[in-house]
Amino acid sequence: MEFIPYDLPLRIPYRWAKGEQLTRGGLLSCCDLDGAVGWGEMAPPPHENVDGPARVAEAQAAVDGLDPRDDNFLDQVDARSPYERIRCAIATAWLSAQAAAAGQSLSAYLAADDETPATQVAVNGLVTDGDPQAAAETARRLVAEGARTLKIKCGAARLNDLVRVRAIRRAAPDAVLRLDANEAWHPDWAAEHLSDFADFGIDYVEQPIPAGDDAALAKVRRESVVPIAADEGALDADSIRALLAADAVDALVLKPQRLGGPDRTVEIIRLAAAQGVRCTITNSLETAVGVTAALHIASLHRPPVPDCGFGTSRFFAQDMATPPPIVDGHMTVPTEPGLGVTPEYTGG
Repeated sequence: MEFIPYDLPLRIPYRWAKGEQLTRGGLLSCCDLDGAVGWGEMAPPPHENVDGPARVAEAQAAVDGLDPRDDNFLDQVDARSPYERIRCAIATAWLSAQAAAAGQSLSAYLAADDETPATQVAVNGLVTDGDPQAAAETARRLVAEGARTLKIKCGAARLNDLVRVRAIRRAAPDAVLRLDANEAWHPDWAAEHLSDFADFGIDYVEQPIPAGDDAALAKVRRESVVPIAADEGALDADSIRALLAADAVDALVLKPQRLGGPDRTVEIIRLAAAQGVRCTITNSLETAVGVTAALHIASLHRPPVPDCGFGTSRFFAQDMATPPPIVDGHMTVPTEPGLGVTPEYTGG
């Protein structure tokens, strides 16, 4: 396996509750199984600085001495307990190489016998603008481009966010609106704050309060007029089982990066479906490699597939590959063997 660091400029600043990003760093992974090639990506949380050589060394240590041609390769990697996002890069590259060797797309390779991957996945539009008028213009443009769902980044500035959402609703009266607070709200006032948004028909709010206190999130859910989704709190299968047991969520927002890769994410989709909880798959401001991997994963959600968070390629001034285009608000899932996207730019 090979690991390639990247440091890419953003064309549009990425604004969210934890700051503003102007560049994006991470690394790609490549697995070559006797000519069957697979790709993956490690993308840290957007606000974390990336030491490319250090991350490459960390990823290399997770696979040194292991043979990717061994059917137990991932089990051997897991025995070394790598960082979940590095595990995601390794697993995605290895699984997509395995799929390529089998002559299957990644989604077809991951599908159970009774599952048929969706051919298309709807993509939500992302609104990060802090100015209400700019946010409304972005919303209007995204809907004109085919988005039927808009995800609105929020923060601790309660009044400004209320004004922003009101402006967005006026600009996009028929769109489904979701809020994403990224843990920025306090448990004491989160439910009260959500009541201010009641007239806007909010689909759900992602992680309104800090993760880690399932009882507090369950209390917010009981008191809220808006459905609750876990994002940062959905760390792994154990944390998700705890959220479900606490009756704390109406939905889960799953990032394959944080969960450790496609195989783990698909397992959680199946776990949640058994509990009647929907999952929205989203990316971590990833390049086309990570976005495409997440697209394959989302296609395995039980129909109807929720609109997913893959519309971030527009933020990049330079990408590592060409992402699947968004046409009329949808991405088509690649059907060629493997991941279905090949990096064109490997400079740092």
